[in-house]
Amino acid sequence: MKDWTPTLADIGWTGARADWAATAEGTPGRIARANRGFSLVFTDGAAVLAASGSVRADTGIAPATGDWTTIVDVDGVPTLGEIGERTTTLARRAPGRHPEPQVLATNIDDVFVMHGLDRPINFRRLERQLTIAFASGATPVVLLTKSDEVRHAAEAASSVEKIAPGVEVIPFSTRTGENMDRVRSHTVPGRTVVLLGLSGIGKSTLVNELSGGQVQRTAEVRATDQKGRHTTVTRDLIPLPDGGVIIDTPGIREIGLWQAHTGIARTFAEITEAVEACRFGDCDHRDEPGCGVRAAVSDGTITARRLDHWRDLTAEDELQDTQLDEFARRAESRDRAHAERRANDERQAKRPSGKRRGGKGGSGKKKRR
Repeated sequence: MKDWTPTLADIGWTGARADWAATAEGTPGRIARANRGFSLVFTDGAAVLAASGSVRADTGIAPATGDWTTIVDVDGVPTLGEIGERTTTLARRAPGRHPEPQVLATNIDDVFVMHGLDRPINFRRLERQLTIAFASGATPVVLLTKSDEVRHAAEAASSVEKIAPGVEVIPFSTRTGENMDRVRSHTVPGRTVVLLGLSGIGKSTLVNELSGGQVQRTAEVRATDQKGRHTTVTRDLIPLPDGGVIIDTPGIREIGLWQAHTGIARTFAEITEAVEACRFGDCDHRDEPGCGVRAAVSDGTITARRLDHWRDLTAEDELQDTQLDEFARRAESRDRAHAERRANDERQAKRPSGKRRGGKGGSGKKKRR
């Protein structure tokens, strides 16, 4: 594969971005990899390593792979300037007790939710991945890899379609080329796709196939348990020679939801519809009369497994909302206390020196004769 550096048009530049860049200071570009302290940025025909340590402190936004940005000169050092408005954001809850997002990719059009056919289909994991894909604002597409290794690819695709109504499901093989034309129909000029899935399911192999060369390293899956090795350790934006952009991500085992109300509603559309048919707005869908969800379970529209998982994800999402409210309340309380201390310090500083408590002008008590 030839060595080339993409132009802005190659990586998704649009008229709206041009309008934004016209009012922003610096050279426009797109972040190809965001690391602590610096980011690799593709500009118009060049790749620039730009310092990025102060962006989050100044704007509250941490640079992420896929962001549009500007590069400015700070004491001779290329430095990230502004971060453009994000059209879509794929995020999960970051590990740790404090509820905050970990952004996986931004400004994406499609999320390739990937699952290997060399292992049993994990419907709960697929539903969780679909939830954060829908929540991103992008369009999810389920890719079932390694279709050449099994005889049940069509049946597997049909079973996935049942839990993902309206979502395109593509069983494919990079080895035989089966359905690769359907996959490539999403990697067209001007569009960005991101890969989401476990290690060892063929994400990097797909990148190499689409890019026409060994862009990402690959590793064999362990034969004993079909678990892959983490060969991709960063989130990389990769321009494709025939057009389009693909963002590869490390394999993710734990996918915590992040503000996924919309994602849950769209992933479990049949349950969302049944909820709206409930007689009471505060129905908990267990024992209440006139419950649309229970009626849908009875007639087979909703399966018990789907309902159980919907309840789990909804509870997780609601708990996060409660935690966010609590952390916001604590932060507001701390800010108020700090403001009161600052105001008190300012009042003390404005008092005449002779009237300050404990100051050199006196102790504030009358002396006895």
